[in-house]
Amino acid sequence: MRSGHRIGLVLVLLALLQLSCATVALVPEQESMPAARLALRPEQRVFYDALQGYGDWLLIEPLGYVFRPYDSDETWHPYLYGYWAPSETYGWVWISGEPYGWATYHYGVWYFDDYQGWVWIPADDWGPAWVVWTMSEDYVGWAPLPPRGYAPEQAPGDGFLYVPLSALADTDLSGRVRTAAQLGVALGTPVVVDNLRERDGVVFNAGPPFPVVERRTGPLARVTLEDLAPAGDGTPAPARTGRAGPGRGAGVTAPASPMRRTGEEAARQARAVTQRGG
Repeated sequence: MRSGHRIGLVLVLLALLQLSCATVALVPEQESMPAARLALRPEQRVFYDALQGYGDWLLIEPLGYVFRPYDSDETWHPYLYGYWAPSETYGWVWISGEPYGWATYHYGVWYFDDYQGWVWIPADDWGPAWVVWTMSEDYVGWAPLPPRGYAPEQAPGDGFLYVPLSALADTDLSGRVRTAAQLGVALGTPVVVDNLRERDGVVFNAGPPFPVVERRTGPLARVTLEDLAPAGDGTPAPARTGRAGPGRGAGVTAPASPMRRTGEEAARQARAVTQRGG
């Protein structure tokens, strides 16, 4: 055996010997983690895990890593594919027909980026919907609540979607919404609705008062979150916060896989309701 080959073989054997002797004491390095997941706070990383396959996580400064759904295009808009359900406790609760909606419409806010379009910024607090409400004599509108320091008007068409007051409780909203530009003078002069409520330390906007809407729709059948939940599960979102209902700073602590399955089932049921009416 030539000297060079012998030295190489010795080095290989030494390396294998050192590895085998040290195996018992080895401390494995922390598993590598995607940059987006690592950048999220630990209690928010379940969003990254549960939303995989539904969109991309992008870095937009100064917002940090944000989520952009795959199905978003120039015609897509948050709070469009679903319907509003009246709840005595929470006011108007958004029921999404999108499988990621349990997260993106109940935790966090939306932002319109000139290059990426609509993106979602996760947060800890559950709400019935994180929107800005506005109302004129005949119409009611909503726009995704933007990050602090931004305004809904920075989005195309001022960010608001409108329906007649008489249609707010309908389940086929996506075919009925209009923008301010489409409505023109028929919209009138909308005013902001500040129907603020507090529950478990979280302040949210419950939306247009029921008596105002009922003057156009007739009596509204109130729902509970249990009514809206997929069979065999808790609620569209609050039970995910790690305690018995919505809470501040609790984060989402349930495993990602069951949440993903429940979100998909909730979206399927919401689409079924939308298709058949009710």
